[in-house]
Amino acid sequence: MSRLFIIPTGNSESTANAPISSIIALPHPSTAVPTRYLVTRSPLAIHELTIIDHPAPHSTLISHPSQSGSDDTSTASSPASETSPTEQDTGSVISSAQMHIATPVTPFLFLLRVLLQHEPQYRTWDDISDCLQLEAPAYRHILALLESGLDKVTDTVEPAAGLRCYRLSREKLFRTLSSRIARMANNLPAILTKTHVTNMLAPVRFDERTPDEMYDRAKRQVAIAILAGYLPASLAKEFVHKFESEKRMLDEFVSGLEKARAQEMMRQMMAAGAGNGKRRFEDEDGDETSKNKKKNANASNGVRKLKKADTTGMSKLTAFFAKK
Repeated sequence: MSRLFIIPTGNSESTANAPISSIIALPHPSTAVPTRYLVTRSPLAIHELTIIDHPAPHSTLISHPSQSGSDDTSTASSPASETSPTEQDTGSVISSAQMHIATPVTPFLFLLRVLLQHEPQYRTWDDISDCLQLEAPAYRHILALLESGLDKVTDTVEPAAGLRCYRLSREKLFRTLSSRIARMANNLPAILTKTHVTNMLAPVRFDERTPDEMYDRAKRQVAIAILAGYLPASLAKEFVHKFESEKRMLDEFVSGLEKARAQEMMRQMMAAGAGNGKRRFEDEDGDETSKNKKKNANASNGVRKLKKADTTGMSKLTAFFAKK
């Protein structure tokens, strides 16, 4: 079954003896659960795979642009292109609509769990690679890639000539991760920016404006959360704690926005309720007036004149029938 992979640009084309990439299973840096990753050979890199699928059955058409404009002209005018168009077709159809999006992953993240287990001790690269249990031939070509990232997160010593030993340095690790926060914050996917930044910090009223500083802090918090998702639990907790004061300021601002939204909603509900009550009172008063007008309209001319007569000082008609 064919699969569609979208990989970063710059990877060389595959040949019969040197495929462009392969899929291997590695323990996830955070959970240690075996997870499939795409490994490209040129340049050598490890990529995380994100699968995008459609709930309904779909197929994918992949077409390739023609090689030159002159070929297009000659092909269009040739009889062969009319009788057998498939000969000119350079596209292909994949029966599945699944897309595998490949995103580069920093190699040293796969070493943190092993380094954390032996944190107080210096270990040689051979000891570290043995703990990784990557003995199959498919993994040998990535060992050099993993080793190249050690210096960014470890302290090193050389007890003997040509022998280097490594130990996890949390200071180096957090400094390396912190240097990537700003770059990630400025390149967040649009859906994350809309959900965790724009909607969360939307002002209550149209004439108000959220400070740009708060937008920057919200983006940084999203980037910090993404990075923490690739760390073992103890390291992730310590890394996030370093930005606690920054997060607290953002949380206080968001809490103020939520209270303001609740107050504005209550004000609008009260205004709507008062308007409905006023309209109800006016409707009832109008109904009473219309009833009186209708009643008067049905009365005879004599009755209407009698109602207008001055009866001051005169006894009522019922007084004549009272018992004496």
